Amino acid sequence: MTAVEQYRDILLAEDSPSDAELLQMAFRQYGCLPCRLHLVHDGEEVLAYLRQEGFYAHTPRPHLVILDIGLPKLGGWKVLAALRATPALATLPVVMLTGARMESDERHRAALQPQACWVKPMLLREYQQLVAQLEALLEVSTGNR
Repeated sequence: MTAVEQYRDILLAEDSPSDAELLQMAFRQYGCLPCRLHLVHDGEEVLAYLRQEGFYAHTPRPHLVILDIGLPKLGGWKVLAALRATPALATLPVVMLTGARMESDERHRAALQPQACWVKPMLLREYQQLVAQLEALLEVSTGNR
């Protein structure tokens, strides 16, 4: 595999099986980059994965994290705050996804500076633009490798 074909690892933190499946299908259908999606279901799992603790001891460090804002156990904004407060994880590219924008999201966004914050599409075909935007972020964050 050449440098251009290197896999980009993406950590997807999503508690809704249907939303997770839609994004996984969208990457398969619309994606142009070789990506591997790793799925976790709550905020505590995100931190364990990124800290490579327990079950996640040998998992790859993702090139991008996609966080659902409404994660159980530890919400997406709290997870992002923990990442920004951890030197080894502070610069990790993070995209926030939400079912609906709320006023508090804008305050969190300004304070925590995710790469992007988007409302989840409802239909598979609407994910085409989201996948293109995510891949563009991946190309920037991985230096087009």
